[in-house]
Amino acid sequence: MKTKILNSILGLLALSATAQNEADALRYSQTSPTGTARFAGLGGAFGALGSDFTTLSFNPAGIALYRSSELSLTPSLYNSTSTADYRGTRTKDNKLNFNFGSLGAVFTRVRNKEGSTYGWLNFNFGIGYNRLNSFQNRVSIEGRNFDHSIADAFASQAYGTSYSDLANSNPFDANLAWQTYVIDTASGETSIYNTPMGNYGQLQKLQATTRGSMGETVIAFGGNYSNKLYLGATIGIPNVKYTQEKVYEETDDLDTIPQFTSLKYTETLKTSGNGFNLKLGIIYRITDWVRVGGAFHTPTYFRLTDNWISGMSSKIYNQDFTAESPAGNFQYTLTTPLKAIASVGFIAGKAGLISADYEYVNYSTAKLNSSNYNFSAENKNVKDNYHGTGNIRIGTEWRYKIFSARAGYAIFGSPYSKTFKIDNSTASLGAGFRTKGFYMDAAYLLNFSQKNRYNLYVLDATTAASAEVNNVAGSFMLTFGIRY
Repeated sequence: MKTKILNSILGLLALSATAQNEADALRYSQTSPTGTARFAGLGGAFGALGSDFTTLSFNPAGIALYRSSELSLTPSLYNSTSTADYRGTRTKDNKLNFNFGSLGAVFTRVRNKEGSTYGWLNFNFGIGYNRLNSFQNRVSIEGRNFDHSIADAFASQAYGTSYSDLANSNPFDANLAWQTYVIDTASGETSIYNTPMGNYGQLQKLQATTRGSMGETVIAFGGNYSNKLYLGATIGIPNVKYTQEKVYEETDDLDTIPQFTSLKYTETLKTSGNGFNLKLGIIYRITDWVRVGGAFHTPTYFRLTDNWISGMSSKIYNQDFTAESPAGNFQYTLTTPLKAIASVGFIAGKAGLISADYEYVNYSTAKLNSSNYNFSAENKNVKDNYHGTGNIRIGTEWRYKIFSARAGYAIFGSPYSKTFKIDNSTASLGAGFRTKGFYMDAAYLLNFSQKNRYNLYVLDATTAASAEVNNVAGSFMLTFGIRY
């Protein structure tokens, strides 16, 4: 019973074939190149460049390349679009969100003001916020099903459990179906269930909406040695706010199922929490036109809290029924994988630059834990199903007087594959201008995800109501900065 309840706690859809603990571990282990507009415009390939506030969350040695103090702010507009194909019907939906990609300050202390170029030349301190990932999305799925119903999935789930025990064993799913007559015991039975679906052809709809983001408060310190060696460290305090709401409906709009009219099943999960990590970085100037960089991120230790609730309503036998689950609450910890980043940058004087980053992450090392439950089975699933992979970011910037033009591209390896396969990619364009005391940058970043299968519900190991979903997300951001 404990395992079943835990799956409901961690799951957004208890009947899904996807283990939600794996999804949770992956969701908070991945980051995307947002932050400042200059950082995004170069595809996030800033590991060997520095002098940009977002580098404090990637290679903190970048703070040591600041030559003056700076304040910056990055408002951003995010839009995600999803397209779903389900049983011959294509649906499209989108979600718009305004947010702040970055807000920060860097303070520079020059040690030698007499023009010396040897020794520790300056020490810099930075504090602020970087947005690491966005969870804004909405998927709408619709189609007509002539083969099965979610009611069949509830009946299969309840099979072998007495109706009197469903409130304890399945309070968030099958018990609601029992309370609303979506399932009912077979004649003379207490643990075998029938459904009112004498035949099929009902219209099925699902709208799944996610909100929230993962951001990081950063406190960083760095130093510049002889304009050759740059060192930095960042204390990261990430925070998570995640909400998923699912509304699943079936309707006999053709009036061909005698005892059934409609059903509606809703689920809400809210996750919040904070974490802690440490990042160390180095940049070395080999020549005036070549720099190399490296960074190491310790695992992030998160303390998370889930709150969830579900409900169901139906119209069956020409009567209306409703039921609601108890409210659930669970606290647990998540340790995300460590990260290692290697970078190179080619600087063409004041004319421009080309840069590249390679980031390695082993997602199989993520681990869930709780004082009330050890997650041994769930952590085994994470270890067995996820693998190490690489992320590659490249970018370029070219300048003319006070103006700059930028472009970037990033590919993110699939955590599900033992060999390198692309999970998603981003392309970006940017521009900006800089004067002695003020600068403004703009960027547009487009993210392309690989098509994936989305299960509305699962009947057994081989049968699921499955849609093909494709997501594309775009971000437009502006960064305003003051130097002094």
